[in-house]
Amino acid sequence: MKTLAEFVRSTPFWVIAHRGASGDAPENTMAAISQAIDEGARMIEIDIQATRDDEIVVFHDHVLGRTTNGSGHIRQTSYDDLKQLDAGGWFDARFAGERIPRLDEVLDLIQGKAYLNLEIKPLKDDPHAERLITQAMNIIQEHDMENYTVYASFDHHALKLVKEIDPLARTAALNVPGDSRLPSEVVSSCGADAYGCSIHELTRKRSDDVRAHRIPWGIYTVNTPEQLAKALEYGVQSVVSNKPGLIWHTYSALTQPPAI
Repeated sequence: MKTLAEFVRSTPFWVIAHRGASGDAPENTMAAISQAIDEGARMIEIDIQATRDDEIVVFHDHVLGRTTNGSGHIRQTSYDDLKQLDAGGWFDARFAGERIPRLDEVLDLIQGKAYLNLEIKPLKDDPHAERLITQAMNIIQEHDMENYTVYASFDHHALKLVKEIDPLARTAALNVPGDSRLPSEVVSSCGADAYGCSIHELTRKRSDDVRAHRIPWGIYTVNTPEQLAKALEYGVQSVVSNKPGLIWHTYSALTQPPAI
């Protein structure tokens, strides 16, 4: 598999699966990630949290109640207790028994099949955030995935921290809602390698700017053919989607040469 840098330079368009195929399977589970890979997603976006005993797990919220049958704060729960929870039944009965995976388990699943987009939560939201980032980066390096991973965040100070830990790490600055700066100004301010924004923030000024400065970029969240058409109109290079299979199929149909 090409390194992330080579892939970005050589690939005109790709789909990033938001927490896996989270529109069709419970988010941030092995089922959702496996489905996304099977459906053609070239990159998997995930979130991470730490347990009470410092296991790094793939999970979005600070609390357990929305996507498991548990309750309370994940930081105050041991991994042994966490792995007993059902992280799939809330979505659909056929996913009952899905567990909260560890980061290393997800890396084992996607290695050689897809790239990793790791969203870093704002540092101010968690007093343990710096340690969490360092631990996650160490696990990624242990799996030889550092050349296949991009770290994305709305907190651009967190991206600077990533670069301090590993100057060769790839980062993507997500546009803070309300920030009217051009993409080149945003990435320059934090040393990021790429830029992302909401589909609602797409403008000609932004698309012209990324092209002029050759900045890799993507938008979120694209779940319908109509949204994909808008993204392609602006020349977007990648899209984050809860429905990676639908979006990749639609893109392939739009770009496939007509049958003779």
